[in-house]
Amino acid sequence: MRFWVRQVAVEYLARKWYLFLFVTVFLLAGIAFGAAAVGEISADQADHLSAYFNSFLEHVSASPVSEQVFFRQNIFNSVYIIVAMYILGLTVIGIPLVIVAVFAKGFVIGFTIGFLVRAKAVKGFMFALISVLPHNLLIIPAVIVGGVAALSFSALLIRRRFQTRTTAGIRSYLGAYTVVMLVLCVVTGAAGLLETYVTPVVIKSVAGYIR
Repeated sequence: MRFWVRQVAVEYLARKWYLFLFVTVFLLAGIAFGAAAVGEISADQADHLSAYFNSFLEHVSASPVSEQVFFRQNIFNSVYIIVAMYILGLTVIGIPLVIVAVFAKGFVIGFTIGFLVRAKAVKGFMFALISVLPHNLLIIPAVIVGGVAALSFSALLIRRRFQTRTTAGIRSYLGAYTVVMLVLCVVTGAAGLLETYVTPVVIKSVAGYIR
């Protein structure tokens, strides 16, 4: 079973390598633009964000970790982009919107890391490694795979519009597409659990040092 799954994954990567490259480039571009955007915010905005961040660290270091408060929010934040891409992939206009969603996700990641580095320099970079990177190690590959799957299915719908075949043949593709996206929801859901139950504990242990 494990060998079969790996073989299917390798074959899919070989057939869709150009889409994987395309989606990855847009994700990296989003990260780069997000990091660069930090330099465009005003000094007042930067001071406000820094004050909010310091207040957050003080609250975390002084209060017990309450996972239940963040559980639903973190799960939603982790899964919603896969759900959004799945829905966009079901439409013939989904291709540009999927690209925008991938870019936007990269932008948020890049802006977050860039702000932490601007606010706390080396300490901010270290904080990003323990607070932003862990769950994104699951989310980023899921977003890339989800983007490829959504683009592929949306392109399939466009091709079928110019063909005279019935829609019966598309059902198998829809089933496979849905299964892939459900698996990615599980992966991103696991990232949300990691962000809820593991990341806050780590942040609490280093909050005093980061301040």
